[in-house]
Amino acid sequence: MMGIERFPEAKKDLRRAILHKDRGFAVRLTPNGSTRHVKVANLDQDCLAASIPNSSQGFILVEREHLEQRVQISDTDSSITISEEASIRAIEMIDAEISGNKRLIAKWRNKLAKGFAAFGYSLRRISRNPPKSRREKRLEEEVRRLQKQINRDSGTVIEMQIAGLIPMNSRPPIPLRNIHQMRYGCDWLSIAWKNDKLHLFFIESNLTTTDSVPSLTKNEARMRDAIRRGDVKVRYFHHWVDQDGKMHWDR
Repeated sequence: MMGIERFPEAKKDLRRAILHKDRGFAVRLTPNGSTRHVKVANLDQDCLAASIPNSSQGFILVEREHLEQRVQISDTDSSITISEEASIRAIEMIDAEISGNKRLIAKWRNKLAKGFAAFGYSLRRISRNPPKSRREKRLEEEVRRLQKQINRDSGTVIEMQIAGLIPMNSRPPIPLRNIHQMRYGCDWLSIAWKNDKLHLFFIESNLTTTDSVPSLTKNEARMRDAIRRGDVKVRYFHHWVDQDGKMHWDR
C-alpha cells in the first residue's frame, strides 16, 4: 500500500501488519500515560483523507509548500492548495460515514455558500448508486490512472512546444518570450511590451485526438468571454512586510 509511505517511521511495522491491501486503516489515539487506544477516525488506503465517525468533519493530506503558499482571504481564514484526488476522497469517506444521518447532512449543507450546493457532491449520489464490487473499484482506479497518464502526456507536449523544445506547426500569433504558467482560468500568460503599452495574452492549451474543437471549462469560458467583452480591470499592488511584521498592500 503506497499510503504507508507517508509514515516513514512506522511503514515497516505497518507493512507487516497489513492483512487486506484494499482496505483502509483505523486511526486510534493513545493519551499520554495510558495503555488504552481509542478509535477516532477512519483513514483511506492511500492515506489521503480521514473521516470522523458520527461527524461531518474529516482530515485531509496537505503539503508543506502549500501551507507556505497559502493565500489570506480574511482576517481569520486562509486558502490553501489541496489535491483534487484528496478532496474527492475526503468527500466520499465523510459521505459514507453520515449516509442516512439527516441531521449531519443538513448541518454541512447549511454551511455552504448560497447556491454552491448545486455544484458539490451530494449524498443522493450514494443512495442512487449501489455499493460497487471490489473488481469494479479496481477497474475504475485503472481507468483513472490511464486518464491521468493521457492528460500528463498531452500536457507535456504542449509545455515543450511553449518552451520551444518541440517545433510548432506554424508561427504563433503572440510573443512567447516571457510566458508564465497559470493555475486558474487558462494555462499560460504571455507578457510583452509594445512601445509603451503592456500587452497580456491569456492562453488555453489543449491537445485533441479528434477533428472537433476542444471544449472549455466553465471558468475558462468565463475568462475568455470577459476579456472579449472588455470587462477587465487591471490593478497593480506592492505587497510587502516591514520589520515589525506589519503587512502592506500599496497601490
